[in-house]
Amino acid sequence: MPYLSIKEAAEEIHSGLITPAELVAETLERVDALDGDLKAFITVMRDQAYEDAERLEQELRTGLYRGPLHGVPIGIKDIIAVKGVRTTAGSKVLAHYVSQEDAMVVEQLRKNGAIIIGKTNTHEFAYGTYTPPTRNPWDHERIPGGSSGGSAVAVAMSMSLGAIGTDTGGSIRIPAACCGVTGFKPTYGRVSCHGVIPLSWSLDHVGPLARSAEDCAIIFDAIAGYDPRDPNSISGPPSRPTASLIAGPEGRDTLSLQGLALGVPQEDYLAPLDPEVRAAWQAALLVLREEGAEVVDVELPLATIEVYRTIQKPEASLAHMQKGWLSEHRDDYTAMTLQRLLEGQQIPAVNYLRALHQRRIFSHSMRSMLQRVNALVLPTLPIPAILREQANQEISIDGIMENATTALLRLNMPFNLAGLPAISFPCGFTTNGLPIGLQVAGRSFEESTVLRIAHAYQQLTDWHRRDAIA
Repeated sequence: MPYLSIKEAAEEIHSGLITPAELVAETLERVDALDGDLKAFITVMRDQAYEDAERLEQELRTGLYRGPLHGVPIGIKDIIAVKGVRTTAGSKVLAHYVSQEDAMVVEQLRKNGAIIIGKTNTHEFAYGTYTPPTRNPWDHERIPGGSSGGSAVAVAMSMSLGAIGTDTGGSIRIPAACCGVTGFKPTYGRVSCHGVIPLSWSLDHVGPLARSAEDCAIIFDAIAGYDPRDPNSISGPPSRPTASLIAGPEGRDTLSLQGLALGVPQEDYLAPLDPEVRAAWQAALLVLREEGAEVVDVELPLATIEVYRTIQKPEASLAHMQKGWLSEHRDDYTAMTLQRLLEGQQIPAVNYLRALHQRRIFSHSMRSMLQRVNALVLPTLPIPAILREQANQEISIDGIMENATTALLRLNMPFNLAGLPAISFPCGFTTNGLPIGLQVAGRSFEESTVLRIAHAYQQLTDWHRRDAIA
């Protein structure tokens, strides 16, 4: 079970070697055995999962096969609505809130035959990078990353074969890197945010986490598309990433990266960088070169944490004010979340507008630079997963002191500001056994290129197949 990918599960279900009910039973056995310690889930949807499995088995018996997600258990981050199930956002504010409809992403998963196995843990209202109380399966004393930490842990320990997370400044890619799984943030607007509790409307993305890029592509195929209910939804060019992973460039080997130029950022963009992270990143570049990619140095435009937070904080505050939560449930927030929401109210409109202008200039520079290369390759995080007591504290990275939250965000949030697709996947481990993440970011709507690069790398390495012992 721990080694079963979505693709492998789909093949076994389609051929009749395993039934959806049997797969659900195996998945729930792992939840029962592991989640008491790991706390990946807030709500386990046991009864509904079995009901859905029986219905999907009946469909198979009548010849209806919905595709590679038919009968596959998927976890849903608990800021995403599932009809008739609590959506708590990891907060006392919404402890008893029950969603009245499915989010768009859940609708799409159900249409494609996925079984929702449960709601995964999140940092309160997705407003953080370490997801208490979820534990990292590689080392329980370290953070799983956030805010989609529950989704990453569920996937890492095969408590779901895939999961859905959200990413405002790195909240899919950070936990993917910390937990040794693959996490994919599509182009802004490619996946609807309808039914998702907002953190920052102009930065929020919805995307998949899974064991591999191929599995992420299968989920992305199912959930991407225009949704008129989301004012930020974009009707982009049609894309079938799984087809591109299989087919490869015309006339070349299916895994060939020949013809692709991959940009490597300048040293001062990445620094400070943990030496083991640097070594794993440089080793990964060698693998990509050997597969035919041209690796070139590029000068990336800088996006500061200040610009990011000057946009993100007021948008978060406004979302909570519009819902009435700040006025009616002020005492139910944790101190850190409340502090951040109140700080957002203090940022002057002129500062917010200036940050939006700076963001536009940065995004234009990033898009212009990406005309020279097909994608960028850099570490997901400058450090491996930190100890839980280091969260929000000053830490040392290669002898330089930096705030831990800033360190977790700074290589991720630029691609939220620019709205570009980006993926994180394992590229090695530290000497004490912690996973290291590699990040690939590409041009708008070129998800297929980003996924193909990650897939090619994963066919040549086995980092993504390694399992933690919880």
